[in-house]
Amino acid sequence: MTHSTLNPLSALDHISEAYRIFVSSFQKFKNPIIREWIEEEIRKGTLLFKGPYIDLARRYADGDSFETLVRDGLIHRDTSLYFAREPNDRSGTAVSLYRHQSDAIRLIMSAQNTIITSGTGSGKSFCFTVPVVSTSLGMREQNLAGIKAILVYPMNALANSQYDEISARLEGSGLKIAIYTGDTPNTHSQALTAYQERTGRSAPYDSELISREEIQRNPPDILITNYVMLEYILTRHEDKILFPSENLGRLKYLVLDEIHTYTGKKGADTAYLIRRLKQHTGTINTLRCIGTSATVMPGEGEIAGEAISTFAAKLFGETFNTGSVVEETFISPPRTGDSKLPEQILVTEDIGQIKNPEPALLKTLAEQLTGEPIPISDPSPAYLGETLGSQRTIQFIEDTLAEGPRS
Repeated sequence: MTHSTLNPLSALDHISEAYRIFVSSFQKFKNPIIREWIEEEIRKGTLLFKGPYIDLARRYADGDSFETLVRDGLIHRDTSLYFAREPNDRSGTAVSLYRHQSDAIRLIMSAQNTIITSGTGSGKSFCFTVPVVSTSLGMREQNLAGIKAILVYPMNALANSQYDEISARLEGSGLKIAIYTGDTPNTHSQALTAYQERTGRSAPYDSELISREEIQRNPPDILITNYVMLEYILTRHEDKILFPSENLGRLKYLVLDEIHTYTGKKGADTAYLIRRLKQHTGTINTLRCIGTSATVMPGEGEIAGEAISTFAAKLFGETFNTGSVVEETFISPPRTGDSKLPEQILVTEDIGQIKNPEPALLKTLAEQLTGEPIPISDPSPAYLGETLGSQRTIQFIEDTLAEGPRS
């Protein structure tokens, strides 16, 4: 098997040129002045695309442990069983939460509407799935049936990905989860065939309801859907049984992923839909509303917290405090002793051409960058990281990118 490495700058150049050719294939300008101006702006690289941008992958600050959250009476005692590092591992160690995750869990479990605005790959889903699972476990012990949480995703691909992970984590928990979109088959036999083709597994987890008839007959604890399907649930006769009158008030959570997509007409439609949902389920002013996004930006003259909380309040029709907007917290790179910089460049050109360097070459590169030998024959990645963290050029890069991406 051959391994290839993506060169992001080369990839950007290739994509940019392909897009430029595509645009020029249907955009024609008869006026030579306009044509020359357009061509010049395209050459500058700011008319059709921007960048490239360089961002620093910084470490997130550690948060509270599951044990601490249980001890503080915030989450169910068994919650950590379903958040091991491997989804199906009940005997494994629970994941270590980041600070923004535990902060969000504390806010949500304190009955506050919350917005999570951490970056891609920061574990936003744990911010709300931990409270959802905790509450569902507690309500199961009280024999309270019905849907406790609705997770709404803008695209089915995102919904499917989240469903696959949560359903695996909930195996053996006694809780039920279902995904209800236009792709959900009607009967169990149809759903099983589609399930086997999609997952490669012969049977679903015991936490899964995979067909519409199962969902309607026995509504799950957690329902994953999109806003269009949620509209159908509230209007179609066969779906209204998902929220029977005897279950009024049992819906505890409404989560909207990527809330920045709910603008314009879609935003207005969704805001109206949320108000109808709360009325239909008897949860006005009691439903905990949660939104996630990595790209909500403040308007002119506003700080980020005010802009996001104002937007969320209008969308959900509930109160959001600026203190309920959770952002990631980063750890500053450790700096010990004097920074190191060789008097001359020691890095050889051949190392720069290697795409997949072996550990020995990484050690050599670190020695060349710092100008000092490493006294360990087989240094760990953490040791190499600390060594490189003392290099003056790397410190300059870290400081420059600390405030965000740079072009």
